[in-house]
Amino acid sequence: MEIRSGVFRPDWSAVASAAARQALLGRITARAGLLDRWSYRLEAVEDLIWRTILRLYGERGHPPEFGDLAVEIGITLDRVAILLHKLRSHDLIDLDQACEHIRLAYPFTESATGHRVELNGHAFHALCAIDALGVADMYGADITISSPCHDCGENIHVKTTAVGQALQSVSPASTVIWYDFAYDGCAAVSCCPAIVFFCANEHLQQWLNAQTPRRDGVRLTVDEALEVGRAIFRPVFVEQRNA
Repeated sequence: MEIRSGVFRPDWSAVASAAARQALLGRITARAGLLDRWSYRLEAVEDLIWRTILRLYGERGHPPEFGDLAVEIGITLDRVAILLHKLRSHDLIDLDQACEHIRLAYPFTESATGHRVELNGHAFHALCAIDALGVADMYGADITISSPCHDCGENIHVKTTAVGQALQSVSPASTVIWYDFAYDGCAAVSCCPAIVFFCANEHLQQWLNAQTPRRDGVRLTVDEALEVGRAIFRPVFVEQRNA
């Protein structure tokens, strides 16, 4: 998907491993509904407000209010509301029940998910393990992730280096990620709850064996999952590239 001139999402140049490529190709095949919603390039002002939301979210540690966006972009509150509903229809953000506040903008949410990301002195909730890993490259700043094993609850810690290009440390070293392909209208409530960390492959397998119906997805090492996160989130802030 070309999100702006010359900028494609996912960014296949971030992908080196066969497993990460398999994960992204499986995502394209299984999540046709999501890709249909992403298949139209945003208008310039829609793209601007989307990137402004994510920039301010990362800077402040919480989502911006409608008034903040009106001031930043120089548009009316009514226009902000219209644009946010458009982004919502593309499953790029979501609003609270009253449609007065932003409650999530991938990769972040105001709801506790277990995936805690430390970025620029703020702590965030990421929507899933891949979203958490994509934050560093997207914002050009290294991060620390804390998340429980989805099977036993053991604390897992991940640190990036080289502004998200590589891993500095993973504890326990046996940590793996399940990248689930499920999608039903909104990633936050369909696939995201099952894109999770496990402290060991054995714990992932135990969880998979207990799932009915059978889960469709890919097991990834943390290095492979970092590639997937970078491919999905790196393009968000990239300016258009002229031919």
